[in-house]
Amino acid sequence: MGRTYIVAEIGCNHNGDKMIARKMVLEAKNCGVDAVKFQTFKAEDLISIYAPKAEYQKKSTGTEDTQLEMTAKLELPQEDFLELKEYAASLGLGVFSTPFDSGSIDFLESTGQNLWKIPSGEITNLPYLERIASLCCPGKKIILSTGMATIEEIETCINLLTKGGMKPKDITILHCNTEYPTPDKDVNLLAINKLKKHFPEFQIGFSDHSVGYVASIGAAALGVSLVEKHFTLDKDMPGPDHRASATPKELKALVTGIRQLEAMMGNGEKMVTDSERKNKIVARKSIVAKKAIAEGETFTLENLTCKRPGNGISPMQWHQVLGRVAEKAFQPDQLIELSGIENQA
Repeated sequence: MGRTYIVAEIGCNHNGDKMIARKMVLEAKNCGVDAVKFQTFKAEDLISIYAPKAEYQKKSTGTEDTQLEMTAKLELPQEDFLELKEYAASLGLGVFSTPFDSGSIDFLESTGQNLWKIPSGEITNLPYLERIASLCCPGKKIILSTGMATIEEIETCINLLTKGGMKPKDITILHCNTEYPTPDKDVNLLAINKLKKHFPEFQIGFSDHSVGYVASIGAAALGVSLVEKHFTLDKDMPGPDHRASATPKELKALVTGIRQLEAMMGNGEKMVTDSERKNKIVARKSIVAKKAIAEGETFTLENLTCKRPGNGISPMQWHQVLGRVAEKAFQPDQLIELSGIENQA
């Protein structure tokens, strides 16, 4: 099992405040993630004045303002993102941002970004996909989120990207459910196996919008290459995504759990490990005297039994011992010794 790349999705949970975002970067670093991700957008270029709020957004932020008005409050100025990018890099974190409009693509391209996340909502946006596909940057990689998408829509999107010059090995397809938070019954982790089978040349990852961190660890057990989890300092902060995001405590548990799982997965071979080998003598049994046995007496069901420890003749040699003659006397519980039959340990 390879190492899972773990991304803390800061998104817009900084609520447009650079200092909150900076604190989130540091907290994410302390949680042990590999990278942090932001969202770059100009609200008026992303959302029309007629766009309604999603139900989860209404629950989180009320109905007093529109989706456009709500989202405008979450914009992060470009100069702030540049500072945060430099800060995250100084901490040894990977850092990138998802663009939601053409102007944001241009800006992020100018920063030298080479890891491009296509959000679920853009998977059917042809001009957007063509623009992402056409970007020329060294080491370019794409992460494609597939919430709300069918296999056919994913195929269409992938075809656009590969026709634009992307190689399958440089595209990671994320299983995702676009409900915040995702109900447990809709997480559908086994869809990861479906994506693996249907897109064997591509990396498969998981974008986790469920409550807690169990789903991310489960996805890691299925062999995903990347896990992305929305992150917040406080679920009660104002904003649409905080309720579906992990707190620092949860994010730390997620990272710890995945790293522990990776160690547990092993190499897939069934073998005796170094840690358990020493317990074979303690846990296995040997053929011993059930009662006192005189020299020259025949071994029978009445005078033999099997007991721990396992450093004598193995019980697997039971029928080879029965009927043989004792070469010496044995006391009760004493390990049987017999020429021609080796001890097991």
